Amino acid sequence: MDHESLCYRYSFVTSVVPLRVEERVRDELGAAIDDHGPLQVVTATAEGFRGYAAGIDLVARLSEAGVDVERTQPDLVNRRLIAERAGCTRQAVALWVGGHRHQSDPFPLPFNLTLGQTWLWGEVRAWLVRRGIPVGDSAEIPSMRDHMRVDSHIAHRRSEYRAVASRARGL
Repeated sequence: MDHESLCYRYSFVTSVVPLRVEERVRDELGAAIDDHGPLQVVTATAEGFRGYAAGIDLVARLSEAGVDVERTQPDLVNRRLIAERAGCTRQAVALWVGGHRHQSDPFPLPFNLTLGQTWLWGEVRAWLVRRGIPVGDSAEIPSMRDHMRVDSHIAHRRSEYRAVASRARGL
């Protein structure tokens, strides 16, 4: 079976990234670092034959650069964000969500039901692509299963990754 390597985009919740490490991560990994209240989120891409493998590779590379990775941060979207990313109206999204369009391929189930529902962008993106709706996003988005596998990997090797990140920050 011939496998093709794909580029996956992950976001990770991290401890505060020191400025010199932030510069290194931006330069070497092309990562974006954003502050979200008390959280920092590092977003980067990596190639892999499977989504979770690309995520695990990114965790190792971020640790080697001096970043303490806590967990993945799934890309969750609400109806407004779906409409923006799909270049359509919120009314169209409401019709998709309500099952009034594309009944042969139902819209993905919500990730959670609080505050008007949110969806995992990767699932919505895949649905839009199947419908022929351009999303302008070239990187693959990890599935929830990919996120769970990467988070489990981080949890089981947390002390090892923290030691690597600590040594890298000491350079």
